[in-house]
Amino acid sequence: MESRIRSIFLGLAINLAVLPAELLAVEEVENEGGTLVQPQIERSDFDESLIDSEDFEISVFVGMLAIEDFGTNSIKGFKLAYHVNEDIFVQGVLGESKAGRTSFEVLSGGAPLLTNQERQFEFYQVNLGYNLLPGEAFVSGGSTTNTAFYIIAGLGNTDFAGDERFTYNYGFGYRILFWDAFSVTADMRDHVFDINIFGEDKQAHNLEYSLALGWYF
Repeated sequence: MESRIRSIFLGLAINLAVLPAELLAVEEVENEGGTLVQPQIERSDFDESLIDSEDFEISVFVGMLAIEDFGTNSIKGFKLAYHVNEDIFVQGVLGESKAGRTSFEVLSGGAPLLTNQERQFEFYQVNLGYNLLPGEAFVSGGSTTNTAFYIIAGLGNTDFAGDERFTYNYGFGYRILFWDAFSVTADMRDHVFDINIFGEDKQAHNLEYSLALGWYF
């Protein structure tokens, strides 16, 4: 029994003698300004395009307009938008196209239904847009661009077939922002108004597909 107690005290003495040396070694490592394991983290820097400090955007657009009963024709115009905040914007639009011939005119070979002047399709609109799905697109390994899928609707007037017609429009678009102040937008809208050319009143749906280049100022 006495030898067992002596062994226990001898083990405690050895541990007490070694412990200060171990603590001293750890302290010396910490004083050298490092840890035992240094994590190697590589951070990637991205050049993100942001909307310029100004809130106005002017853009020119071109595309195609499917005028009901008059075929699909080219369209062009201007847009001026004011971005109220990150989600909402107000937009004014001026545009024009020119209607082609109806299938009746082509097949009958008769007199045209409209004169060249009456075939001019000119319109203006005031619209309200909402950025429904803002996001980012990775252009290359070191840069990103802001994007937004938006919905838009508004009221206006269309001068077509010798008369001015109250028009409402609605649609959606996708905007990509480049170099802080420039944007590219793809847009689809339906221009809706009442018309009577073939002897009965009807509601005409005129689908627009366009591409716009914009500048913030």
